Amino acid sequence: MTVGAAAVLTACAGGGVTQVRDPIRAVMSADALMFVSFDTDGNLSITREELETGIPREWARADANSDGNLSPIEFQNWSNLVLGGSQMGPYRLDFDRNVDNTITRDEFETEVRGRFSDYDQDSSGALSRSEFVRLLGQARPPTVQRPPPGMPQR
Repeated sequence: MTVGAAAVLTACAGGGVTQVRDPIRAVMSADALMFVSFDTDGNLSITREELETGIPREWARADANSDGNLSPIEFQNWSNLVLGGSQMGPYRLDFDRNVDNTITRDEFETEVRGRFSDYDQDSSGALSRSEFVRLLGQARPPTVQRPPPGMPQR
């Protein structure tokens, strides 16, 4: 997942003291990169029609040997190319729900359509850029690690 953070600085009205507020943390799944590529008319929104046009194109790109199934290596190559790497998610097992080590076209299409529906927060049938971003609460500060009794401190 890609994580972005921004600190907001504001001046207090009482004396011009600058204060740092909690950072805003946002997460975006790598599948947003794929969905953005489906925006064929450039209006910064992905419609269900654009989704249905994009799915076969992505399947053809992923199924490099055109045998109708994705092997783990084919998925890895597609993930590296389209999603920016296999460490980002969605992961192979998100698509291979029956865990048979093969992703069928039906499994691929079902997962992509399901992700589209998950992102469509307002149920409009189209995805705006803001629907790809998930805001998170403030990250916990790190805890201080104390050595066990009798061990020297670093």
